[in-house]
Amino acid sequence: MKVSRLFWPAVACVAAVVGALEVRSALDETQTWDEGIHISAGYTYLQRGDFSWNIEHPPLVKLVSALPLAWLHLDLPAPAANGRRRDQVQYGIEFLYRNRVHADTILIAARSANILLTLLFAVALAWWTRRRFGPAAALLAVVLCGFDPNLIAHGRYVTTDFPVTVFYFFACVLWVEYLERGSFRSLLFAALVFTLATITKFSAILLIPTFVALYAVRWVQKPKEFPLRRLAVAGATVLATGFAGVIAIYWPETVRCLTTEVPLLADVVNRENLVGGALWRLGRTLDLPAHRFLVGLNAVAEHNAGGHASYLLGLRSDTGWWYYFPVVFAVKSTVAALLAAAIVLAAGIWRTARAGFRNIPDFRNIPILAIGLAFPPVFYFVLSMTSGINIGMRHILPVYPFLYVGVAAILMRLFGTRRKLAALGLALGLLQILECASIAPDYLAFFNAFVGGPGNGPLYLADSNIDWGQDVKKLVHWLDAHGTRRARVFYFGNAQLRYYGVDELGFPGPRDQQGWNDIDEYCVASVTPLLGNYVPLEDLAQLRLREPIAKVGWSMYVYDLRKKGK
Repeated sequence: MKVSRLFWPAVACVAAVVGALEVRSALDETQTWDEGIHISAGYTYLQRGDFSWNIEHPPLVKLVSALPLAWLHLDLPAPAANGRRRDQVQYGIEFLYRNRVHADTILIAARSANILLTLLFAVALAWWTRRRFGPAAALLAVVLCGFDPNLIAHGRYVTTDFPVTVFYFFACVLWVEYLERGSFRSLLFAALVFTLATITKFSAILLIPTFVALYAVRWVQKPKEFPLRRLAVAGATVLATGFAGVIAIYWPETVRCLTTEVPLLADVVNRENLVGGALWRLGRTLDLPAHRFLVGLNAVAEHNAGGHASYLLGLRSDTGWWYYFPVVFAVKSTVAALLAAAIVLAAGIWRTARAGFRNIPDFRNIPILAIGLAFPPVFYFVLSMTSGINIGMRHILPVYPFLYVGVAAILMRLFGTRRKLAALGLALGLLQILECASIAPDYLAFFNAFVGGPGNGPLYLADSNIDWGQDVKKLVHWLDAHGTRRARVFYFGNAQLRYYGVDELGFPGPRDQQGWNDIDEYCVASVTPLLGNYVPLEDLAQLRLREPIAKVGWSMYVYDLRKKGK
């Protein structure tokens, strides 16, 4: 009763604190590598209806993030003088740093949309989990999600990773509610959230096999209520809603495809990968135009098949490793998250042992809600392990809401409203809050205590796991505290150092020993190139032989190469 009365005030407090943490840290960080690209693309969609920018990501998040910018009356970079397409990285740089409004104002205005989504997610998660498992479990789930440093980190950036996490979770649980009740209302809600996920990130396509698998389980459980013909109707509803959402969000592009001559999809896709081959056959059969949604889906599949420069445990690869995301989960998850995973796994093994191992394939006695919380994150995680793009834990963020709701539900089921639940839940929630506080405000660089924290992060991972170009303003503060703005900087990112007042100097070539001997300044290197990712290992070999005197935001290492006496 006490928990029930205090529930919504407690949720409001969690949301307020998390929102304040996100705003504070977002104000203190420059753009990450991708944000300038996303923001300028979204504003271009909004002002010009040109969806040819940044086609590897659907437009929803970019458009919503661009809405607050409409009141700033910003300028878009002019087309290239020779009429050719502008480089999207340079386009984003010009939009942020050569506009009539300061880049920081543009950045926080655009980030505000995703920050607001994190608050709405907390409220929606609280409402749904309370309805299904009670107020105590719901409050625990909200605390665990709200204070997860990885979710906080990506919840304040203009990227697609946190939004797709939200939509993926709610699409799955709403689909489960449809499978429980069979009501058209539940089906429609699931279809709508599926559509939001689909126009947010192409990885949301994984919802389709997830929905089919969950329906198959329900068909085994209740074949008369959920026959295969009903799957056809439900599937048609979901796909039709998704199709309508794509048509609407890409409306200027859709009109262009309907009213002008555009290349055919079959003529532009790469058939050498599974998705590209399927799109080629579909385009050839239906004579489809090269709509940006379909071309973007092909671009992502092509990127995945070709791989991406990656770093793991001191190794470098262009095609990735199957065990990349298991390592990421082990070193980037909080200790509270790892304990939650252990509790969920132990509960699953215990239930299986009680039922008898010979009955494992029999899903008839397992609640569909339990399967709906367990299967989607496992399926998503396993398929992520096949990816050739190994650049960050942000690609497995959708796993965490399922994990936190699952552990809260298990603790409620095991202990009910007794004090043991309160003690375990309180301990888990406090641990999560303490781990979040330990890394504040450098949430992106979080590594758990088992691996030695963020200082040891580069032993395991690089890129957006720790270094995404976000710490330029923190470097400025450090340089100011040491009486200079002059330094040699090897920076991984797109923020403009001179825009923020850094008098940056370049580094000599790796074999220019005299040039290295003549250095008389602080030297700064971002972790990613320091580890030899995206650049030759020899470029910064001379710095790797030294110990840094500071780690700014954990992503920029400072070395003192000044001459004696300074």
